[in-house]
Amino acid sequence: MDASIPPAHAARLTTALAGIRAGDSASAVGAMKNLLRDLGREPSEVRAVTEYVLALAALQQGATGQAARAAAACQAVGLALGEPGWVAIGCATRALAVLHDNRPADAVADLVRAEYELRSSCSDGLRAWAHSQVGQGYEKFGLFELAVPHYEAAMGIEDRVLDLAGSRAIDARNLATVNYHWSKELDMLMEPELEGEIERRRAEVVRWAERSLALADSEHVEGSVFPLARYLRAAAAWPTDPARWIGELHVCRSNLGETSYAGFEMEATALLAVAYVEVGEIADAQREARRALIRLDGVEDLNVQRYVRWATLRVADAMGYPSAGAGLGYGRSIAWAWRQQHHSDLEMMRAAIAGYERARAHEAAVQAAREDALTGLGNRRAFDEWITEAGTTGADVSLVLVDVDRLKKLNDTHGHAVGDGALRAVADLVRANIRTGDRAARIGGDEFAIVLASADPVEAQIVMDRLQLAATVAILPTSVGQSGIGLSMGVASTSEGLSADALFAVADARMYEDKRRRAGAVA
Repeated sequence: MDASIPPAHAARLTTALAGIRAGDSASAVGAMKNLLRDLGREPSEVRAVTEYVLALAALQQGATGQAARAAAACQAVGLALGEPGWVAIGCATRALAVLHDNRPADAVADLVRAEYELRSSCSDGLRAWAHSQVGQGYEKFGLFELAVPHYEAAMGIEDRVLDLAGSRAIDARNLATVNYHWSKELDMLMEPELEGEIERRRAEVVRWAERSLALADSEHVEGSVFPLARYLRAAAAWPTDPARWIGELHVCRSNLGETSYAGFEMEATALLAVAYVEVGEIADAQREARRALIRLDGVEDLNVQRYVRWATLRVADAMGYPSAGAGLGYGRSIAWAWRQQHHSDLEMMRAAIAGYERARAHEAAVQAAREDALTGLGNRRAFDEWITEAGTTGADVSLVLVDVDRLKKLNDTHGHAVGDGALRAVADLVRANIRTGDRAARIGGDEFAIVLASADPVEAQIVMDRLQLAATVAILPTSVGQSGIGLSMGVASTSEGLSADALFAVADARMYEDKRRRAGAVA
């Protein structure tokens, strides 16, 4: 568990997550809202977890708007904390919410951003959660090739943000589920050349379902893990020995009575019909096929409808119904249309991810070309662009030049590491004492420039006085004691009738005049 989460808060959060697993999302929503009120508005790790858990609970309730807002809040906390793992989790969770609202374009944008941020996180616990959420997003899109690596990555990470029993069992179950859906889509293509891939997917279902059951058993986890994992194993294994697995499918179907598993229960019934045909029990096959079709009217999931109709048509075709073959042919054409759309969506997503990464890399390169590596302020190139821009706005602008006194002596006496520390300290002072909207750059070895938009010399002097006062009380540790920071400054403004291009020369002359005056005062 993350050490930054107090035990009392961790207990409330794990209780809420356990409630979500048990289907009690209403209690979890209420508990998380109360915790958010207790926490206040300050960004913190606890607040990020709370917003995330609230988003999960709201998703389970079908409150997609609330889920999207909570996920966005989680992302915002991550940005405030400088932790890309939370940004990734927030983006991926919001993608799930907007997908429920039938906004695929927004979901794609969120998943692409989540992919990028996830790679920058150094927290194993956050990466595990983010991989799981991104995997769910891709699974909702039917992009199984992208979902599986994320689920596998989550499975490979031991750490979790919260110590909640059964987390790894659920990660393994997710892998079984996505491979199950993948094998179904391939099966409906009815293409002999795909049999090898179908068998590989089914083997993966069995492997991960058994791993999920073993993990759940070792951690004494009841509830949601066992019924679904057990069904997935039987659904993937039954073609190898239908007579053996028919009884298991009956047991699994009876255990899938919860509302959240309604689709799987319907598919279990359709599978039983197919399995009975394989063992020659035609009357039983007819009974199960009829049961599946009767109950299909209440199912909204189009993927479940497609699969159940396809499976029952297989039963009808095996029993010799004349129209069943035509129905299967039509179903196969729909499956191939899905296949083509799937490949198109997969390439689109990969292109979107690559495009986003290129854009961010370009943005970083542009930023680096205009940033001073030592201080993080702008560099001379950025400063020149700011002055050129200032000359086109028509508004008054003031320029303050700042020189660090006796930097050479500091370097010679204490070494360049101390001198670099002094430059960084001055950069921090400048950041802390300029106004919002002002820009600062390091334009030479010991020289800084501050461009103050819409400022006359009086306003610029206020900034200079504030900076000088801060420098007077600043202390720079050295190897032989402590040293203060001295600054010489000069200002020029377009309100004096100067052009933007002329500001530098005037401010520079005034800065050196101030340096001579300060040296005389010291002498």
